[in-house]
Amino acid sequence: MTDEARGERIEGWAFTFCKAAFLALIFERYTLLATAALAFGLYVTAAIYGVREWRCWVKPPWVTIAMGVIAAWQAYGLFFQR
Repeated sequence: MTDEARGERIEGWAFTFCKAAFLALIFERYTLLATAALAFGLYVTAAIYGVREWRCWVKPPWVTIAMGVIAAWQAYGLFFQR
């Protein structure tokens, strides 16, 4: 692997964390709820349109189930648990 290719790979990881930090800035304490719910909805929509291979480290259908459970758990913790 060349230095440039390695640098591009590292920049890809940096871009991922940049996106995560930006979402955390926007959603603040609701970051996990918002991102998990959006991921769940978008994965379900992608599946409806026929996409069966996803780049997430958790592979289908587990990624959809995991994001749905995380969103539900976070919503419960934020809005219903006192």
